[in-house]
This record gives sequence, C-alpha cells and structure tokens, in this order.
Amino acid sequence: MKKPLIGVTPSTENNGKYHVSVPFFQSLERAGAIPVLLPMDPSDEDIREMAGSFDGFLFAGGCDVSPFEYGEETRQCCGEIQPARDRLEITLFREIMKQKKPCLAICRGIQVINVATGGTLYQDLTSEFNPENGTPKLQHSQNSPEYTPTQHVSVRPGTLLHRITGETLLKVNSHHHQAVKELGKGFVISATSPDGLIEAIERENDMFCLGVQWHPEHLSSNDPVQAKLFNAFVRACEK
Repeated sequence: MKKPLIGVTPSTENNGKYHVSVPFFQSLERAGAIPVLLPMDPSDEDIREMAGSFDGFLFAGGCDVSPFEYGEETRQCCGEIQPARDRLEITLFREIMKQKKPCLAICRGIQVINVATGGTLYQDLTSEFNPENGTPKLQHSQNSPEYTPTQHVSVRPGTLLHRITGETLLKVNSHHHQAVKELGKGFVISATSPDGLIEAIERENDMFCLGVQWHPEHLSSNDPVQAKLFNAFVRACEK
C-alpha cells in the first residue's frame, strides 16, 4: 500500500530558517507515513492546492496564536506571535475542512484549529485560568523533561479519542501556557485535566479531526497508547 503524505506545519526563526521538532516526523514515520514540511507563506491558491494534494495534515506545536485572531488585544502575558504562521494554518485548516482531509493538531495546533472556528484561548494560564470549586491548578508548563508524563487527563467515553486509545484516563506531559477557553464551532471536548482545563477536542462529524494539548510525539516511542494517536491518524490518511 502506498504510504500517505502528511503535510506538517512549520515554525520559523529570526534567521529565516523553517523547522519542526524531529519527534513529530519520527512518530509519523513509525506509523507508516511520509511527513513533509510545508512552506510558511504560500498564496491562497497554493494552500488550496496543498489541501488537495496531501493525504492529511499535522498542525505542530510552536509559538502563541495572535490574540487578534480571536478578537482580543495582546496582553503582557502573551508570548511570541508569528502572523504568517497564523495565516497559513487558519486558512489551511478551513480549506481542509471543506475537503474533509484528516487532521491531527498538537499543542499550538489544538489552539489554532479552535481559533479558526471561532473559539478563544487563555492567553496565559497562570494569570487567567482559575479552576472551579477550589480545585488546585496543575503545572501545565512542566519542569520535567518532555518525555516524562506529569499529569492525567480524563477521556470522555464515546469520543474519537476514546475509540483510538481504549482508555478513559491517560498519562500525559504538559508544555503550554495557553489553552482552549471557549470552544470553536463544530467541536466537542474529548478530554480534560483534573483542574478542568480542556485537553483535547474533536469535530462532531465523522471525519478524523483531533486536537490534543499535550505532546504525544515525545511519548509515542515508549508509550503504546500515545503511539495509537499517530497510528489511527495515518490509517485515516490512507483511506
């Protein structure tokens, strides 16, 4: 069977270089796909062509999404933004939704696909997120290495995430200071952390579109459950 081609969204540095964390590529390759790094600033026409040419897309981690994209001013707590990347990913996500291509979104990825459908974000969890009922706030930007799980997330039964993992409780890592606040149109919540933060979302329709806030690419080589996310995604891209 022909291996599916997966477009992976890039980050950029001030020196003009595009890059992506190697474990994204390794996780996709182990699952049987060929990952390809996308350009940062294609035209709208090229974005439409890319959406039609690739079998699926992985929206990778990276910098903050511009608050302008969800109707807010940029607060002191917001980190670096890259308008070109926001434009690429928001435009691309809307196009692949039209074409019903599979999508896996990780960390920044879950945030940008939520914003692309009208949702909002916490610009900074430390200053803006307050758990209900006095629940202790977790360490969402962990001090431990990225391959070390530091918290649990509860998976909602009946969701795509539950069908993929077969679990209702997952051990995950946590490297983020922003997160989904108000849910975008057409999404449902797949998983939450013990302090009530949204940790995974998915589309309500029957297409494969899943966003997770943790970094399964750093866990998938040693955790078979996390590897299932990439395996299921690649299988969806083969159809």
